Amino acid sequence: MAGQCGWPSHDQRPRQIIPLLTSGRKSTAPSYSLATRTEYGDQDEQMNRDEKLIIGVTFVAHALCHASVLVITGLLIPLRNEFGLSEFWVTALPLSGYVLMGVGAIPAGLIADRWGSRPVLGVYFALTAMSCALAAWAPNVWVFAGALTALGASVSLYHPTGLALISHGVRKRGHALGIHGIAGSIGLSGSALGLYMAKRGDWRNAYWIIAGVAMICAVVFPLLPIKDRPAPSMPLRPEGTDRSSGNGMWKVLVPLYLAMALSGFNYRSLMTALPTYLTAQSSGVYAHEGGRGGLVLVVFLLGGLSQYVSGRLADRLNPIYLYIVLVATSIPLAMALAMTAGVGNAAAVAAMALALAHFGTQPAENVLIAKYTPARMRSTSYGIKFFVTFGLGAIGAPIVGLLWNRTGTLAWTFVLFAAIALVVAIVILFLYRAVQNQAPEGDSLSP
Repeated sequence: MAGQCGWPSHDQRPRQIIPLLTSGRKSTAPSYSLATRTEYGDQDEQMNRDEKLIIGVTFVAHALCHASVLVITGLLIPLRNEFGLSEFWVTALPLSGYVLMGVGAIPAGLIADRWGSRPVLGVYFALTAMSCALAAWAPNVWVFAGALTALGASVSLYHPTGLALISHGVRKRGHALGIHGIAGSIGLSGSALGLYMAKRGDWRNAYWIIAGVAMICAVVFPLLPIKDRPAPSMPLRPEGTDRSSGNGMWKVLVPLYLAMALSGFNYRSLMTALPTYLTAQSSGVYAHEGGRGGLVLVVFLLGGLSQYVSGRLADRLNPIYLYIVLVATSIPLAMALAMTAGVGNAAAVAAMALALAHFGTQPAENVLIAKYTPARMRSTSYGIKFFVTFGLGAIGAPIVGLLWNRTGTLAWTFVLFAAIALVVAIVILFLYRAVQNQAPEGDSLSP
């Protein structure tokens, strides 16, 4: 493909396309556009039909994935009352599902690398529909907990397959990942769906709605002409490491995965605590149920906007710089949110700003994985990411419950968030050093 487009083959060094930062001078660093011209051709071309179809399918699948898992975060109080649970146990209900959401990502990635994304996504839609239907029907807490466990295993199939489908089939990866992030934030509004259905008196309807959407997808998806295999001309080696060393990829990925594991803990803590924190003590315009659910929805949609902008920037700037700036910004914002006690306009503004910073890191992470992994291992590499993010990060949910139970407030969740974000920022500095050491000879990562 490279030869057809008139660009050098992937064995030659890609030319500089866009300076890393607006520093006023030209950089000698390679382009940080994720889908380099040496791999896909000219990125300035409009998306074709196949690319638009991939983005559309992954948009729906990603929104469904997060909505199905996170609807419970809007149902903590009615579930606590119905099943007679403490704060700790109601937040621990989905723990096994959260763990499986991460653990299952690795085998899902291995299967997708071997058989392609299409069959795995079909199974994902069907299993998600059945799991949500079981949760909606559950006659007692044990069946409900089992349904959440099955749901976690079902949605574990999505991320490694969907993200690999994008990275293989869309030239403007950062742009596509930004759109993908918007879908995830729409899915995060599953919390608002839970709050709304609880207000109407039957939290089970939230799961019936999601089960219906998933079943429709399971029926329609096999009829779509999705192409999910990488082009034969795609390089099998990582784009951004010293290709003379087989260990170069892992010297970069180990600190990257560590940073993502810690961020995964913060993600799960944030998603567990924020809906209840913002609604339990709301005042003013947020005091009524509609205002509470609307506030949560706005916060998560802003997170999606942040992911879109971050994805566009990740095609133009060094994604490591973008990553550390956003993580560092989240530290004072989390502390500010903790100080508001979840009350009034100050809490709303702090929550929105924190969502902008925290969710904006995700496209940068996904861009870095695609840049430093070979195409034939792409699904597996994303599987590892979501194992550490969702699997290891799952302990954030019961930790929130423990802090809530011991202190009587969710504010300490955000103090812990800030402390862990500081550690993440330090790890990213080590990542930057590793990338500098692994850059191909003659390239520089300085702005």
